[in-house]
Amino acid sequence: MVFDFIKTKEGDTIDCVDINKQPALDHPLLKDHKVQIEPNLHATSLHRTSSNAKSVGFGLKEPCPTGTVPIHRVTKEDLIRAVSLTDNMIENIKYGGGGRTTVYNLTVAHDQFSTHNMWIETGPPEHISMIVVGWTVSGFLSDGHRNGCYNVLCPGFVQVDTRLTPSGPLHPSSTYGGPQYEVALHIEQDRNTGNWWLIGTNQKIKVGYWPKELFLYLRNGSLHIAWGGIGVAGSNGFCPPMGSGHRPDGIYEHATVFRRLHWVRSDGKSLPPSDKVTEWVDRSNVYDLINHRDSLYRTGYMISFGGPGGYCKL
Repeated sequence: MVFDFIKTKEGDTIDCVDINKQPALDHPLLKDHKVQIEPNLHATSLHRTSSNAKSVGFGLKEPCPTGTVPIHRVTKEDLIRAVSLTDNMIENIKYGGGGRTTVYNLTVAHDQFSTHNMWIETGPPEHISMIVVGWTVSGFLSDGHRNGCYNVLCPGFVQVDTRLTPSGPLHPSSTYGGPQYEVALHIEQDRNTGNWWLIGTNQKIKVGYWPKELFLYLRNGSLHIAWGGIGVAGSNGFCPPMGSGHRPDGIYEHATVFRRLHWVRSDGKSLPPSDKVTEWVDRSNVYDLINHRDSLYRTGYMISFGGPGGYCKL
């Protein structure tokens, strides 16, 4: 049931929907799910570390009415190459994680998209349970990779905040060699309910959560966490630019960075990636990644990554 709608300056329509009748609850596994309004989390904010980056703005100027949540109205037409750093120390059960990543406004073709994410994942490749959060520049929004979906194109993610909704624009964006703007992301599992919460850590905004019922292998923490990017090629075999559109060269303002990387221990303490990390860059040679660890700019554990894209069909 739609109580109100909002037109954004970008031309999108945001419906204010009864929180207990939002599309997420159409998922068959959530038939009897009761919406959780407040999480029980250990870590809902991050201490800032030195950086010249400013925070991006996002969310509606005016909130939806109490008892409703903003849902981005989509139509049917809304319907890989990668670099990543993965923490594979399976002895450490990870109950969340996050970081801060700089945001750029890239140009991509209508059938390409370039995404900059953190992943929490566990399970065998053919039945993996995965949560992905980040920012994307897209000529289209995929309606799934295997059994996955983005934003509200598939039911499952339960929204509780009255201003924020997945797929909202981020602004302003960074400039190569100039001002840098970043978004802070944090995911953490509520140890009482098992739900995985998305927190906008700059303002401690509880955006919403992925119910535990959706996952076979993420009921009690995760074995793996990763940060990086994915570029999906168009039909002509060309991959889009990633990050700033430039390869990392060690200069902070030249490539997208993911800094203050952390994972959450069972007691709620946030820790940097372990020594058992795997750095992976696909062999198409259109992107690159540098692991700075915690040696640069006093920004916590940091990676920089991206590239111009190009022909990547091997």
